Amino acid sequence: MNDMESKIPKEWTLKPADLEDAKQQRKLAGPFIEKFLDDSEVDIIRNSSIQLVEKIKSKHYKAVEYLGRCAELFNLSNQNNCLHEIMFDTALRTAQELDDLFKDTGTVKGPLHGLPISLKDQFHVKGYDTSMGYVGWLGTYEGDKTSPKVHTVDSQIVQELLSLGAVLYCKVGLQ
Repeated sequence: MNDMESKIPKEWTLKPADLEDAKQQRKLAGPFIEKFLDDSEVDIIRNSSIQLVEKIKSKHYKAVEYLGRCAELFNLSNQNNCLHEIMFDTALRTAQELDDLFKDTGTVKGPLHGLPISLKDQFHVKGYDTSMGYVGWLGTYEGDKTSPKVHTVDSQIVQELLSLGAVLYCKVGLQ
């Protein structure tokens, strides 16, 4: 098992036969992927971003619950090596902090409170690689192994998303 596979719960992966079936599909979203989900999960994923945040504010969902469903669905429908960084552990901590904030204060962090966000692998996130598709950039800051910025800075957009209450859960390829 490689490092990426170890970050994905086993129950979130497709069986080999299902992966082969997925390769034959023109469209993975909708009925194909929904057959792997229960009714409550289908209900959750059919919400728009605006509906999701409203349902978190109305206590219909918790950020942790929604994040888990999004991460599971993303993993199910994208088992084609598009994930460059899996940040589920960090994302779950962030979602729990947002749920606690809402529970304790009755207020949300911002207009994106609890919204799971995947990022292209062109944005720096503290603690994670940014390769921009270049394997030589792994473990560096834009190719510089000696930079003090390696794994220690967030891009401006990452800072903005986090300040608005977003939950960053993975980085995907640039394709």
